[in-house]
Amino acid sequence: MVALTRKKEVLDVYHFKNCHHPYCVIIFFIFSTGADDAVYDYIVVGAGTAGSVVANRLTENPDVQVLAIEAGGEPAFETEYAGLFPLLTKTNYDWNYVSEDDGYTAQYHRNGYLDLPSGKVYGGSSTLHHFYYVRGHANDYKAWADAAGDESWSFEHLLPYFKKSERLEDEEILNSATGKYHGTNGSIIITRELRDSPLKYLEAFKEVGHNVVDDLNTGDTLGFARPMFTIGDGIRQSSAIGYLSPLKNRPNFHLAKETTVDKILIDENKNAIGVQASANGQTFNIYARKEVIVSAGTFNSPKLLMLSGIGPKSHLESLGIEVVADLPVGQNMEDHVTAFLVHKLGEASETPAPESPSLFPIPTFVGVDAVDKTQSHPDYVTLNLICRNNPSNLALLCSSVFGLHDDVCNQLITAGTGNEILATVFNVARPKSRGEVVLRSADPKDTPKIYTGYFSNSEDLENNAAYIEDFIKVTNSSFFREVGGETMYFDLPNCRGLELNTREYWKCYVLNMMDTTFHYSSTCRMGSVLDAKLKVLGVNKLRVVDASAMPNTVSANINAAVLVLAEKAADMMKNA
Repeated sequence: MVALTRKKEVLDVYHFKNCHHPYCVIIFFIFSTGADDAVYDYIVVGAGTAGSVVANRLTENPDVQVLAIEAGGEPAFETEYAGLFPLLTKTNYDWNYVSEDDGYTAQYHRNGYLDLPSGKVYGGSSTLHHFYYVRGHANDYKAWADAAGDESWSFEHLLPYFKKSERLEDEEILNSATGKYHGTNGSIIITRELRDSPLKYLEAFKEVGHNVVDDLNTGDTLGFARPMFTIGDGIRQSSAIGYLSPLKNRPNFHLAKETTVDKILIDENKNAIGVQASANGQTFNIYARKEVIVSAGTFNSPKLLMLSGIGPKSHLESLGIEVVADLPVGQNMEDHVTAFLVHKLGEASETPAPESPSLFPIPTFVGVDAVDKTQSHPDYVTLNLICRNNPSNLALLCSSVFGLHDDVCNQLITAGTGNEILATVFNVARPKSRGEVVLRSADPKDTPKIYTGYFSNSEDLENNAAYIEDFIKVTNSSFFREVGGETMYFDLPNCRGLELNTREYWKCYVLNMMDTTFHYSSTCRMGSVLDAKLKVLGVNKLRVVDASAMPNTVSANINAAVLVLAEKAADMMKNA
């Protein structure tokens, strides 16, 4: 434990005023010098997707002093433009974490493990992700409410926060029957895919029995649609743009960049009283009068809690860490595992016209659907990309975004030269497998060990195969038959000898063509680590607000869900 009476260290704060980049806020570097420590009302650990929201909303009250501490720094030019998203991972904007090799999954990847991109930059993973704005299904949020024992986490009660966060710029949707589900004054601009290329595919899926809609964000709609994006004013609508940038003129907000938090300071009464942080080789303490909010992400939030003595007792004791609260921190990790599917269609000999870098780089549509068309909640989610004679984009997707084996990428590039390709990122909507994040050591500089647990529940592999069989029935449509559209069966050494298009083949295919969609969640889940107000059980004045707090994943990309969680959390803090 750390007492408030311990000898204090010092902070000098240096203010950089002449910053004209759109991401600029009031930026401070903090150094240890030997005077009184800095004290704020709230300390937010992480200026990522959720932390930016919390900092923005708390500082709406000019009498509240907030410090956000971010391990990364400002995003550069390439983060702003949608067309450049494949270039952002495995860079300084990424924590560059990788999975532990489980000897089972990812065995046909280059290295036998998976890259696990996670944002280390203002805006966090909202500065790296792939722009799809899909909220998920009401059934997902019912599970949140059930886990929390609090109906305020249901979709119906969260809808005002969804609307509060967004500024939808689409007159067709706003003037339609679903316009009432959307906001027009929020911090994040939302636009929609309006190119015509997806329309023939939507018609094909409709022909074989799928619903086709304009808006999948009503909470209860299944089907295929042209998606909404977090792209507006020609640039990425990250939390850095939407929530951090407006804070540059708020004197009650400070941001420490390129600063890591090594430990939460907890007194003898189990109150979180501040943090121990490091920057430029110096270590120092910063104190919070009201609360410490951990928004470091699905990997780093559990890491920080465990380093601070909050986590599984046996694991902490094995590393010599004093136990403050015995909680299942780091456990129950969820993620959407993708299987990369490809359909080859007719010839496309024209040279692709260059797209504006401000647009999503490939025409696209999404599907959120169920095998049983009478079922009210989805079984699977698909992100579908249309590449006409565009092997360079296919190469980026295969090798840079998903890191598949070179042999697979070569087969894909060959197929995509002179042809139209439909590339599908295929996910089971609510997987049953669970992973785990544990400490590598008690040294804060060491990376966490991440066991993804993909397919640890065999039902996920079985369901992947079954749902793929439903999806590829689109090859029976008139459009696919007219252009000779066919499912592409890659030559996978581990699957040779299996009869194509059988359940066993697809199970083998999924194991070999799988990757993450970067939708990690639930490692500090509400209901077991946190209460319904996102407070850490057994510790006072400490909350976790980010994807790790989600009781379960949602049937969608998780960015919208993280935004709404953070909006609600900020309201709870302001009304406490």
